[in-house]
Amino acid sequence: MSGSTPPTATRPEAVATETEQALDGLGIVVGEIAHDFNNILSLIFGYVEMALSEIPEGQRARSDLEHVLAAGDRAKELVARILTYSNRAKLKKTPINLDVPVARALKFLKDRLPPQVNLVGTLPDQPLPVVGNETEIHQLVLNLCNNSVQALGEASGDISVTLRRIEPDSAFFDTHGNIPRQPYALLTITDNGCGMDLSTQEKMYTPFFTTSRQHGRQESRAGLGLTTVYNIVSSQNGYILVASAPGEGTTFDVCLPLAGEPATGERPAPQGTPAERPPKRVLFVDDEPAITEMTSHILAHSGYQAMFFNDGNEAYRYFEQHPYDFDIIVTDLIMPVLSGSELASRCIALNPNIPIILTTGFSEKISLANCRQWGVTAVITKPFAIGQLLATLEELTKS
Repeated sequence: MSGSTPPTATRPEAVATETEQALDGLGIVVGEIAHDFNNILSLIFGYVEMALSEIPEGQRARSDLEHVLAAGDRAKELVARILTYSNRAKLKKTPINLDVPVARALKFLKDRLPPQVNLVGTLPDQPLPVVGNETEIHQLVLNLCNNSVQALGEASGDISVTLRRIEPDSAFFDTHGNIPRQPYALLTITDNGCGMDLSTQEKMYTPFFTTSRQHGRQESRAGLGLTTVYNIVSSQNGYILVASAPGEGTTFDVCLPLAGEPATGERPAPQGTPAERPPKRVLFVDDEPAITEMTSHILAHSGYQAMFFNDGNEAYRYFEQHPYDFDIIVTDLIMPVLSGSELASRCIALNPNIPIILTTGFSEKISLANCRQWGVTAVITKPFAIGQLLATLEELTKS
């Protein structure tokens, strides 16, 4: 794109010490509030999404509910910006085929993008093996595409998502000479939105940094969600490149080192041929009755069999008597009497093979070491979308 700044590869580094200290202190102060607030948002998102699934396109009620979701997204973003640099969960990384979570993220986005936005995805015919985490890759794609949507504002526009393999002799390195020549999976996300000037590009990964522009009645904030992308790429020893200029759109290139062999994970099933499977059995624990009630509707509608508890001790006592009656456990982290981490530790001692999802509205003190110690397989941050919960359940119970 003419006039754009040369793409610069960025190997994300740790956030400055003072920033970490300030955000850690802030996280401690707001933790209780964030937990309760995200529980409320989870209810709003869940019930609105269920209502939308039953209202035909073109109905006024559908438009009104979509506005409710948009307002909820802004509230979610406010909390996320405060907690971005708290000690968020670092999920376990294993050999995966990168095209799998990218394909699922594209499918998730196509049902939720504004009607004026055209999303085009191009995936490779062959798997691209990397060492990573599918949940994090899913979030990376969502955040970069969300950044593009906000750059488009209310105008019609295009977002292109391309995934391909590049070899050390690729012409890509001729214009990106500061990246070591080795095989990479290259994820490219391009939009024809408002673009970014050099000053914005220099600050776009900084926590709390936003710029506000008006697109009609909608406010757009450049760089929103990019701090999370920054951390995910860092954790996979990758590189981020950006080429952008005001009025000329933006292109993000994410280079992730390829692993030696294709992963044995499942590739996306062809559309129209869903795999038949018996109902999966879920043990769901949350101290908020409204959350368990809402989730009961979601899981029943999606073909899961589930038992629900609002007390961690009661859930453990039942699991103690029936340790092999469930395919997966979903538990909130912060609960009175028995926390989700303690519940997970006790359950994994009884059934070492059961996957456990930890949900939390505030991820203070969660680390990769914590998750391994507790036996936690995946972490979902509240408020979670229905699609995110179902995608994680499907991934962890597919074998």
